[in-house]
Amino acid sequence: MDPEVIAEYQKKYPEVFSIIEGVLERFPELDRFIKSQGAVKTEIDAQAKQVLETVAKDMKPYRDTYEVHRDLPKEGVAHATVLKELKEMQKAERKKWKDGYVSGAVYHGDDEHIGFMNEAYTLHSQSNPLHSDLWPSASKFEAEIISMTAGMLAGDAPAEVRANLCGSVSSGGTESILLAMKTYRDMARAERGVRNPEMVLPTTAHVAFHKAAQYFNIKMRLVPFDENFRADLRAVKNAINGNTVVVVGSAPAFPHGIVDPIEEMSELARKKGVPFHTDTCLGGFILPWAKKLGYNVPRFDFSLPGVTSISVDTHKYGYAAKGTSVILYRNEKIRHHQFFTATSWPGGMYFSPTFAGSRPGGLSAACWAALVSVGEKGYLEAAKKILSTADYIKGEIRKMPELELLGDPFYVLAFASATLDIYKVMEQMTHKGYSLNGLHRPACVHIALTLRHTEPGVKERFVEDLKAAVAYVKAHPSEKGSAAPIYGLAATLPVRSVVGDLLKTYMDAYYKV
Repeated sequence: MDPEVIAEYQKKYPEVFSIIEGVLERFPELDRFIKSQGAVKTEIDAQAKQVLETVAKDMKPYRDTYEVHRDLPKEGVAHATVLKELKEMQKAERKKWKDGYVSGAVYHGDDEHIGFMNEAYTLHSQSNPLHSDLWPSASKFEAEIISMTAGMLAGDAPAEVRANLCGSVSSGGTESILLAMKTYRDMARAERGVRNPEMVLPTTAHVAFHKAAQYFNIKMRLVPFDENFRADLRAVKNAINGNTVVVVGSAPAFPHGIVDPIEEMSELARKKGVPFHTDTCLGGFILPWAKKLGYNVPRFDFSLPGVTSISVDTHKYGYAAKGTSVILYRNEKIRHHQFFTATSWPGGMYFSPTFAGSRPGGLSAACWAALVSVGEKGYLEAAKKILSTADYIKGEIRKMPELELLGDPFYVLAFASATLDIYKVMEQMTHKGYSLNGLHRPACVHIALTLRHTEPGVKERFVEDLKAAVAYVKAHPSEKGSAAPIYGLAATLPVRSVVGDLLKTYMDAYYKV
């Protein structure tokens, strides 16, 4: 807080500051801790400024190449000029993800498939599902997307369960998760009179659940993971109470790629009369096929009687264009708590199934086109390629004494080190062109493998580059690097608001012209 603001409050509330001073005199270790955090904040601010300057430069590489539009052009720019710039930027950004240097992000990436998606979108670019009377095709696309996805995630559920499965198409995994959490908050209020809603979820659950908690005023009861990076069942059981509106599990969780014990967790919830949500945004279009391929996949789908909803991203391993996901429910009664209706508005009767009003129907058309064109055989073959690539990389990482593969993942692989600064290893990989994910608690790095990594020579190159990165860090232990220090401080800083301020500064930089 600004010193002038503190001085103003001290004049205004002298009795409060007198109490604070007394507490600090009585507990000198607390006083030392607070001062130490100030010193750490100063250190992280200094390093953050340096890193953010680099990030801002990397974020805006076109400032010196193309005209910067701070105001509307006096006259419109010619279509040919606009398209020329768009094509040049697309070409400049294409190589990294196309050649398999990126974790996740682009999950298919084949030129023919991209062209097919673009054509499907173009044909329906003016479509808007809000106006289903004008574009009834949107209803066909979305209803069939939901039905196909539900069929895939029904597992061996009986016919009566399959017949009742339903859902909505959303803009992405975050919206699917937000919709489910809002639904369970409202359902618990309507059916059980819950006024102080809580959700039970592992610390490894996607951060979108934290966003839902903030947006919808739901208290989070976070439970730890066990030695296998799966949600701790005892902690889950102890966290469920009368205010619990939903219990959450991941299949797999984003950080370490591990599937939570969904069968046991959902049964705990069912016995308490509480809904259970499986987040399969990363796994929904891989795990069913992995099971068919003979992998030991834990049960996670609607075949479990306690699972009441599932989120799954069609724009990840479903290979649809970015901007679509599906939220599935066990029955329409649950889904009704998601829907919005307005019957007394002067503008007429209004209803909306998701958060958006108008939506890009072209994305739903492209998503439908992806699902029907890839089909079961295509998804099975894609899963086989990805899992085979993962098996190779996992085997090679396990051979590296300096690295530790966390848990027993399928295709999202996290690795740490007991002897090296893993963020320095990641930084060396960045210098080689990679874009990997640095994670905290524990400090590790992960890569989400996609079809891009199954191309000839890519997995071998990744392993050799990782070995070289490890060898370099091992040979240069005192080299600080540029980004590694900020990752280290951000991972260990007790005052998380400092890290939050840093992230807000980053977002400010993103929107700066």
